[in-house]
Amino acid sequence: MLVSILTKRSIPITTRNALKSTISKRKFSFSSSSWTSNGSSKSYSTASSTAGAATTTASSINFDSVLSNFHNYDIAVAYQPKDREESNLFKKRNNHNSSAALESPTGEDNLFVSKESPKGFVAIGVADGVGGWSEAGYDSSAISRELCASMKLNFEIDSNESELSPKQLLDDAFNQVMESPKVKIGGTTACLGILSPDKKLKVANLGDSWCGVFRDYKLINETKFQTHNFNTPYQLAKIPRHIVKQAEMEGRRYIIDTPALADEYTWDLQKDDIIMFATDGVTDNVIAQDVEIFLKDHIEGQNQKLDVVAKEFVNEVVKVSKDPTFPSAFAQELSKLTGQKYLGGKEDDITIVLIKVN
Repeated sequence: MLVSILTKRSIPITTRNALKSTISKRKFSFSSSSWTSNGSSKSYSTASSTAGAATTTASSINFDSVLSNFHNYDIAVAYQPKDREESNLFKKRNNHNSSAALESPTGEDNLFVSKESPKGFVAIGVADGVGGWSEAGYDSSAISRELCASMKLNFEIDSNESELSPKQLLDDAFNQVMESPKVKIGGTTACLGILSPDKKLKVANLGDSWCGVFRDYKLINETKFQTHNFNTPYQLAKIPRHIVKQAEMEGRRYIIDTPALADEYTWDLQKDDIIMFATDGVTDNVIAQDVEIFLKDHIEGQNQKLDVVAKEFVNEVVKVSKDPTFPSAFAQELSKLTGQKYLGGKEDDITIVLIKVN
């Protein structure tokens, strides 16, 4: 039996027995006329580079405060943590750092964007800390933050990045997390990629974070979600032995997956392709057709900077995640599994890395 705090939490979905949900045929238009949001997010343009190394403080983010204007790619990031109350997020009885996820600008999510290597390679990725650990009084943001920090640093110091695979980058970073005193306990998904100067993208994905490639505003490639059960993704986990043994004595076991289980992909890219890395705060709410419509409305024939597009996208996902009548992807899947009709967005941390091929 797979258990408990490894399953994701906070499901504000409501049953609407009297309403018919547009489960499998929904197509929600992301046109600018129907989208307004007061949500806030932070994003950074691809202008000039500053040397902002990844740190391991609770408020750190693992990319330069102003992203580089890479030779072959424009890259922007945007993110918005979900609303949290400290009294609900952490139990004082465990006496852990109760402010970390509250102070983190990405919540329990994290992301990284490396500097461009001398050979023209760039590594990027997102990670989603399993929020269930916060209910036991632990910092669920630590493992995703430290994993992303390690992946960024390892890539930037590797002298043979052309031979480095995303899965190897993930494996090396996770081994460091397992040894790090900065991460006491936790679980995380990970979706990362390496962009090459010859316009190829290699991706490794473990769990239900996501990467998709859009050409002419149509999704042409995407990663597959890895889940053990509904709302229970594959996850890299660091769990003290005494907690594992206690669970075994009670007839339970924790999900402890390894980087070896990550799926790998290699895709050829073309000029003007759009690539999105996203945590499930995006994919639990909107489907691929929604993203296609949004990108077409906000990029085609427009002269908008990529960071503006990324920010607007996150703001709009935040809006629908708070809408109790929105037929979210999560609600649709739950309806299929239970035979009941569910509606409503799923509030969560929302994080993306958006890339355009030059």
